[in-house]
Amino acid sequence: MNIYDAIIPAQSLGGFKLKDNIKVYSDIIEEYELNGKLKFFQTNAYSCRYAFYEVPVEVNVDITTGLIYKISALSGYQGDFNSIKIGMPIRKVLDLKLGFYYDECEEAFFSKKIQGISLEVSEDDPPLEEVEGMNIQYISVFDPSIFIV
Repeated sequence: MNIYDAIIPAQSLGGFKLKDNIKVYSDIIEEYELNGKLKFFQTNAYSCRYAFYEVPVEVNVDITTGLIYKISALSGYQGDFNSIKIGMPIRKVLDLKLGFYYDECEEAFFSKKIQGISLEVSEDDPPLEEVEGMNIQYISVFDPSIFIV
C-alpha cells in the first residue's frame, strides 16, 4: 500500500487495483490482521469492506466473486488526481471544469467527463446550498460498469 500513489479513476488507488481479486493482496491483509490493524465487515448481503488502521484506504469487495469494485482514500491520503486531493475545497474542484456535479441521492460529487471517481464531504446529507463550501473528505475510484450515476 502506498498513500502517495496517484488516484486513477476507474483503475486504482493506494496500490490496489479495481477488478483484481482480493486474494492478490492476501499478504497485506494477513499482515494487518495479525497485527490487529485490519477492520473487516460486511456492508450488505453481497459486499464487504477492508479498512486498514493507520492507513487511510478502504477496499470494497464483491463477496460472490472476490473482485474489488471500489477503493476509497480517506483523510491523510497524500496522492491526488489532476491536483484534486483530500482536504481540497469543493469550490476549487468545480473551478477546474472537469464536469463535477453533486448527486443528492448518493451524497457525492461525480463527473460527467470522467467516469469512475467520486468525491465526498464528511457531513451526512449536507444542505445543498452548503456543499460547495465544504472540503473533500473521501475520494473513491470505482468500476463504472457496476455503478450507474
